[in-house]
Amino acid sequence: MSGSTRVVLLSNTYAPNRAPVWRALAEKVGRLDVILLRDQEANRIWDIDTDKAYTIHTLRTYGLYLPFIDSGLYWGGGIGKKLTSLDPTHLIVSGFSAPPFLEAIVWARKHNIPLVQWYYSHALSSRFRGGLIHWMRGLILRRADAWATAGTMARDYLINMGIPSERVVLVSNPVDVCAFNYGVDDIRVRNGPARILYIGQFIERKGIVLLVEAFRQMKCEAKLRLVGYGSQEVELREVSADMDNVEILPPTRNPKEAAKHYRWADIVVMPSTREVWGLVVNEALAAGCYVLSSNVAGVTPDLVENAPLDVGRSIDPSLGPVPLAHVMDEVVENINAYRSRRGVISSWGMEFTPERTAKGLIKTLEQVRSL
Repeated sequence: MSGSTRVVLLSNTYAPNRAPVWRALAEKVGRLDVILLRDQEANRIWDIDTDKAYTIHTLRTYGLYLPFIDSGLYWGGGIGKKLTSLDPTHLIVSGFSAPPFLEAIVWARKHNIPLVQWYYSHALSSRFRGGLIHWMRGLILRRADAWATAGTMARDYLINMGIPSERVVLVSNPVDVCAFNYGVDDIRVRNGPARILYIGQFIERKGIVLLVEAFRQMKCEAKLRLVGYGSQEVELREVSADMDNVEILPPTRNPKEAAKHYRWADIVVMPSTREVWGLVVNEALAAGCYVLSSNVAGVTPDLVENAPLDVGRSIDPSLGPVPLAHVMDEVVENINAYRSRRGVISSWGMEFTPERTAKGLIKTLEQVRSL
C-alpha cells in the first residue's frame, strides 16, 4: 500500500500472537497505531513486548473482566478523541461488543474513513445464535466496508449473516511460528512412553477435566503434562492425585517458555467445549506435535481437517471421555511413526505465519482504499 497510508487498529488487549502480526502489518503500511482498551485481561499473565515498528496507545477505560462470559466489559477512554488525533486513512476494528468499539465504528462512518472488521467468532463459539442480540450483532458488523475473518468458520458465519462474500477476506489466525519450531529435527527419534500435553487455562470450557478422565481410561502407556492456571486447578489436582503419570505445571508467560513444553510433547490435546480459534494448535503444529483438536474450534477445519497430510484429528468433546481415550490410544499405538514425521508436521504449521496474516489484512484494506 501507499507510504502515506495511516492505519489504526483497535483491539481489546495485548496478546503474544498479535504482536508479530502488528509488526508485519506495520512493515507494509506508512504508519500503524494500535489502540488497546486494556493492556491485558485480568485472567492473563503474559509478558508484554514493545516494538518500535508501531505505536501502542492504551485507553484509560473503565470496567472489569467478567469470568462468566470469559471477556471484559469496558467503556470510556476517549476513543473518538484519540482517533481524531491520529487521523487514520483506514481503521481496523477487531471487536464490536464493547462501547469503545461501537464509538470507533460510529466515528469512522461520520468521518468517511474506510472501516475493516477483523472478525474471529463463528456459529459454534457464539453465545447468542438468535434473537435480539444476534440481530444487533449483524447490524453492527454490517457497518464495515470489508471484513477479514480468522478461518472458514468465521467467514461462513458472516456470509450466513448476510454479509457479501466478495467483501470477506479469509486470513489465518497466527502465532510467531519461529518461536516454536526450534530443534524439531533433533527430536524426531525419541524412546519411551508417549508424551501428551495440554497447555492453556484450567477453566470449564477448555474440557481439561474431561481430558484427565479420558487419560485415566487409556490402555496404552503414556505421560500427561498439564500446563496452565485457572479456577479448576484444585479440582484437577484432586482428580489426578493418584496418577503418577500426570504432572501439573505452572503457566507460561511468553512463547519461549511455552516452546519448551511443546518440545517435550509428542501429542497436544485441545478438548475445548467452546473455542473461538485455538492458538495452541498453531503452536503445536509449528513444533511438530500431532494434535487432537476439538471440532468446535475455528482452527480445526483449516489447520487439521483440511491439512494436505495427517497432522492430527478432530475430536468431539461432547461424546465424553471414553471416545477420547480410544482416539488417544490409537495415536499412542503409532507414536513412533508420528515422531518420525515431526519435521513434516512442523512444515505445515510453519505456513501460518504473521506475515501471511498481514498480507490478508492488506488485501482487505485494498478493497476499501478507493472509498
